[in-house]
Amino acid sequence: MEHEIIGHSKKAIKAMKSHDKPLNERVKEIIIEILIIVFAVSFAAFIERTREHYKEKAEARDFVIGLKGDIKDEIDLLQGSARDMDTLRKNYGMVVKLKTAEIDSIQKKHITGMFNIPTFNSRVVNGRYEGFKSSGKIQSIENDSLRNDILKYYQQEIPLVDFTENIFNQNQNRLEEMLINSSDNIGNKPTDVIGTLTSTKGKLIIYFSLGYSSAVSRHYNEAIKQAKKIEKEIEKEYE
Repeated sequence: MEHEIIGHSKKAIKAMKSHDKPLNERVKEIIIEILIIVFAVSFAAFIERTREHYKEKAEARDFVIGLKGDIKDEIDLLQGSARDMDTLRKNYGMVVKLKTAEIDSIQKKHITGMFNIPTFNSRVVNGRYEGFKSSGKIQSIENDSLRNDILKYYQQEIPLVDFTENIFNQNQNRLEEMLINSSDNIGNKPTDVIGTLTSTKGKLIIYFSLGYSSAVSRHYNEAIKQAKKIEKEIEKEYE
């Protein structure tokens, strides 16, 4: 294409300098050559834009299809965290209802054995998304609804999961510190877990845990719902 443009440019210059033909003939030839050049340049630009568009479209397709696998793994991760949080909420809910005087030795042993202080870190590995977004290609996803749902999931839902988990974990650290500080190292006696947990301070911290866990569970569910919506949109658009 470049060779042809150069050729027509030379013809236009030659016609302009030639005195073998009348002026009107030369002007006519020059105009024709200029129009050919303009068309050639425009057509070349159109071909390049079309090629680039199809390239971006193919890259977007590869990204979205790959993302579907990531989303599936993330749903499994979040659902696992949600189940663990539900178990914790049941156990902690039982503890705050306890009264030390009403607990026999068998119950105390059972409750002490089942009580734990887990922390939650549902770290979603979103390298594929971050790489595609940082390359400035996120707009190449032509389906506006799908693109916006992906952005909402990774820029709103997942950060909220991280934020609420961090707040919950900070309270879990306070609960752990309380149990550690209540141990009798001098007398070499085991920590009275039930007595500590059912104390006013213990119950207060557990109440906070239940409150924070409620927020975490809500954001788990919202993130899972958004992820499943993206899955369906990808299946509809690309499969």
